[in-house]
Amino acid sequence: MKKIIVILAFRINRLYESLLLKRRVTKTKKLKEKKRSDLLRWKKTGELNEDWNERSIILAEMVNSGAKVIEFGAGKMRLKDYLPPNCEYTPSDIHIRDSRVIYCDLNEDKMIDLENYDTAIFSGVLEYVYDLDNLFEKLAKSLKYINLTYACADISGANRLKQGWLSDYTNSDLRDIFERKGFKVMEYLEWRKQSIFRLENQNI
Repeated sequence: MKKIIVILAFRINRLYESLLLKRRVTKTKKLKEKKRSDLLRWKKTGELNEDWNERSIILAEMVNSGAKVIEFGAGKMRLKDYLPPNCEYTPSDIHIRDSRVIYCDLNEDKMIDLENYDTAIFSGVLEYVYDLDNLFEKLAKSLKYINLTYACADISGANRLKQGWLSDYTNSDLRDIFERKGFKVMEYLEWRKQSIFRLENQNI
């Protein structure tokens, strides 16, 4: 009897997970049609995976000591715990979880003032931004360094709709954008099929 209950529980869980994925695919398609951000998803703390901390550590290790850092999509703000000494840290996000957080929806035209920062961090964020060409045009005006991750369409192998991702750039697409906006790739590595770039603005 116990074995039957375990099997039924397993099957019910699988069906539930399948239903959630179907809903996410449908929702992602609708968001992409309207070019909207998924505001409701990022209000849920459960969407912020603790496993992402390893990725934040890698990005933090690329930051210069004493840097003035702004993190986009800061979530639980774990990055600040891994930064080198004497760094200044400002979190920004689409959902305000803390009074220190600056509101920023990267799919909106308006960009926050970046004059007080020299380094930007994007950890698992840019997959949810539609127009990276437009975004990097804005970033290039103020930022000297950008450390970022991206699950490239030609490398990750993931189902992008099931992940809820809103953009589909390849690795070469990104490099082309970086070059056109004046950023040079200073360091590159891969983590769990995600591309990690350290960029330096050649015009600042």
